[in-house]
Amino acid sequence: MKNDFDKWNEIKKQIETDPCQSEYFPQVGEVWMSAVGKNIGFEQNGSGEKFSRPMLVIKKFNNQMFWSVPLSTRQKSLDFYYNFTDPNNEKVSVILAQMKLVSLKRLNRKMYDISPDNLREIKIGLISFLA
Repeated sequence: MKNDFDKWNEIKKQIETDPCQSEYFPQVGEVWMSAVGKNIGFEQNGSGEKFSRPMLVIKKFNNQMFWSVPLSTRQKSLDFYYNFTDPNNEKVSVILAQMKLVSLKRLNRKMYDISPDNLREIKIGLISFLA
């Protein structure tokens, strides 16, 4: 496990020091593969060589940072999971309890847009946790 943290730390340093300015401008409702890293406890980790996972853009603050929530291929019947079928006909879940602020630097590639109906339901679920 220590090796995973060391590997992620090296990738994180590369992401931070990359001189290339991103041309990505994510929009609310888009799902992006994002380098979220090796996290601790029950936080959602990324996977693969770049420790990436799909993240849904919930709220943009500017062209450099936004709130997002991670997606999972495991659907669960819990109040902090929102289950849906993506445009590729895959069953996925949004993990509402793990919303986080994300830097544009973490984005790898856009995957798809979710439907306006799903986005509305996801936002309602997030608001219920903040009330």
